[in-house]
Amino acid sequence: MSSQKRILEAYAKQNGFLNLRWYTDDGYSGANFQRPGFQAMLADIEAGKVGTVIVKDMSRLGRNYLQVGFYTEMLFPQKGVRFIAVNDNVDSENGGIENDFT
Repeated sequence: MSSQKRILEAYAKQNGFLNLRWYTDDGYSGANFQRPGFQAMLADIEAGKVGTVIVKDMSRLGRNYLQVGFYTEMLFPQKGVRFIAVNDNVDSENGGIENDFT
């Protein structure tokens, strides 16, 4: 098991997140938002299957910060999805994205 997955599992357990679903893109660049796992996550968000997205840090969502901003500031809130970046202390429920990245 990767250290990244261990960090996320521990965080989820400590914070009462259940029904975990993993989206992975091993071998794909984080600059590519057409990654299969990322696209599967977006499809599940559109279908209302995802309430919270938890990543180790912001760069795990993607490397293009303008595009990451679109998802964290526009799409996720519009779809009612909470966003957490564990190591960056970002939690959209607490206004963490705006405070840390503007």
